[in-house]
Amino acid sequence: MKQMLIRFGLWLLMGGGLAYPQAVAQTQRGVGWWSGGGNWRTDASHQFQNKTNQTTLNLSIAQGTFIRDNLLLGADLRLSRFRDLSQQGTVLGATADSRQTTFTATPFVRRYWGTALRGYVGGGLALTYGRDRLLTAITQSTVSERDVSRWRVAPEFQAGLFYSVSPRWGLEVSTRSDVLPLAFTGLNLGLVLLTDVARPRKTGAGAAPVTSTVFSRGRWVLGGGFEVGNRQQQLTSGTDKLTAVQRQGTRQFSLAPAVGYMAGRRWQVGVAIPYRYQTLTNEFTRTTAAAQIGTVETSSIGVEPFAKKYLFAGPFGPFLSARGGWRVENVSGEGTAPSRSTGYSWRVGGGLAYVPGNHFLVEAELVCVGTDWLATDRNDRTQNSTEMSLTLRPALLLAYVF
Repeated sequence: MKQMLIRFGLWLLMGGGLAYPQAVAQTQRGVGWWSGGGNWRTDASHQFQNKTNQTTLNLSIAQGTFIRDNLLLGADLRLSRFRDLSQQGTVLGATADSRQTTFTATPFVRRYWGTALRGYVGGGLALTYGRDRLLTAITQSTVSERDVSRWRVAPEFQAGLFYSVSPRWGLEVSTRSDVLPLAFTGLNLGLVLLTDVARPRKTGAGAAPVTSTVFSRGRWVLGGGFEVGNRQQQLTSGTDKLTAVQRQGTRQFSLAPAVGYMAGRRWQVGVAIPYRYQTLTNEFTRTTAAAQIGTVETSSIGVEPFAKKYLFAGPFGPFLSARGGWRVENVSGEGTAPSRSTGYSWRVGGGLAYVPGNHFLVEAELVCVGTDWLATDRNDRTQNSTEMSLTLRPALLLAYVF
């Protein structure tokens, strides 16, 4: 699905026709290249006397300078940190504190070629250091600690495409491989900020920017997304006379249609209806007994009203957004007690939008903050999560305007 969005996004950018005739890929000597982002998220759950708190931090920055025309020299820095802190009961004070940290530094060089749409190949040296620490305490006097550190140095091959959507903003699709023979894991899509770009000299009076008709009052916006997934795993153990086979399968389907209305002066208001359905099947088979099969079904549906304000009149510029949400989730199946959960959420953010024509609107959220809260009525379990993000590697959202 992500690769389909990448290909379709590139098709829109190349086929839509830019309003900036001078916006070719800026790869001249002295131009600065910036990309990356940061994400922080905390998830907490509380059930009776058991508490769990998980914190995730991801930081990345890619910075480079064109030392010659079409020759980029730079470095990619990445930091990933995860902490899982759990407390089981309050009488004995049993706790488990697990921390995982990974840092990667990759100096690289890239060679670009092309005109408006540019390709590149390059390489670098990836240096990775990691540390895993587990601290457990059954009582205040019984404590154990496990500390593992690791490091790795490997060459890295890079390839990708770069397309400029304005004199200072570009869209990059890239892939990497750090093994030989080359084995690429997938495509990465992100925005690039260019600095120290030499603007072309004006030869005459420039035309005023044309207001896009996409933001005309009374137009409707249809968007959303969907995802279908299937995962199977099998574990076999035993001897030649007695064998046990455990199979687990997960199927998931999610759909989130959204309908918006241009209420006036580049304001969009609307509502999204997210729906999710998942089945988890466990099968246990032994050579001396019949198979045991259990299935757990989870379904949820919600309502998310939203509002967006577009702060530009031309084909490319920033926007602000706000969203609230309510959802209900039901769990049922064999071997589990039926339960019902109710959740609430809010999210505010901002980003960049691009209008490739009179019927399409592409959005990329660059900064956001939000909270999600979920409570289960049967087992007195509550969950809440808070997320803050600032990134130049967002997901592209495509909407049709009619």
